[in-house]
Amino acid sequence: MTHVPSQTWEEDGDPWRITASSVPFRNAWFHIDKNDVIHPDGSQGEYTVVRFWRTAVGVLPIEADGSVHLVGQWRFPLGRYSWEMPEGGGEPGETPLVCARRELEEETGLRASTWAPILEMDLSNSVTDERGVIFLATGLESGEKRPEATEVLRHRRVPFAELLARVLDGRIRDSLTVAAALRAHHMAITGELPESLAAAMLGKGTGS
Repeated sequence: MTHVPSQTWEEDGDPWRITASSVPFRNAWFHIDKNDVIHPDGSQGEYTVVRFWRTAVGVLPIEADGSVHLVGQWRFPLGRYSWEMPEGGGEPGETPLVCARRELEEETGLRASTWAPILEMDLSNSVTDERGVIFLATGLESGEKRPEATEVLRHRRVPFAELLARVLDGRIRDSLTVAAALRAHHMAITGELPESLAAAMLGKGTGS
């Protein structure tokens, strides 16, 4: 068999030059950077970036039987309802794990004994610097929900296969939830999860 050498992952330096910057807007969630720039081709232009104060954090809670917990809410920017895993924004200086624990308990009443960071994402890197961190939570225990005053949430528990099907056919479109479902499925089929949990998620008997 002919050996094909792997390609190197080459990276270039920053081709942009900023000549002036201003902050025309800020609020509790983000601020806007307006930059006068020299484009990589040498022409002059403007590049506006939305910079978020908080880190987007999501947690996929999975029961031993392979079912997952989702929350549903009306998303104002989209003008439609959205089913998602528990999510929230990490405060400046707060670790993503602390945020994930808080959001899971607030939105579902659940606590988890085992936490695993499974993915980090840049959510819309052409116009924002928003970063996302996703956790998988297992060893779940029920408690009391404590949603924020502005949140009207529904909570449901569904088989992992149903979550995955809704992601693949577009009924669930939230980016963190989509990424979490696909990553968790990959972990289940590649042996990165305990065998019994992976079998339950995939609908297979442990003896098969």
